[in-house]
Amino acid sequence: MAYSHKTPYQARIRSHIVLHAARGRSHARIARQTGLHADTVRTWRGRFARAQERQGLLPEYQ
Repeated sequence: MAYSHKTPYQARIRSHIVLHAARGRSHARIARQTGLHADTVRTWRGRFARAQERQGLLPEYQ
């Protein structure tokens, strides 16, 4: 998987984290399956939990 700091890639990664979390997977398991660091997974799960009351995952909605 190529790494990029472009918004579509970041949204895709965030979506993968949220979908894995919805399936009840742990931070460590999501990190292994996505190739991300566990701290990155933890950060985005927390941000998503806070953003649920708002409009969504993309920064332009915050």
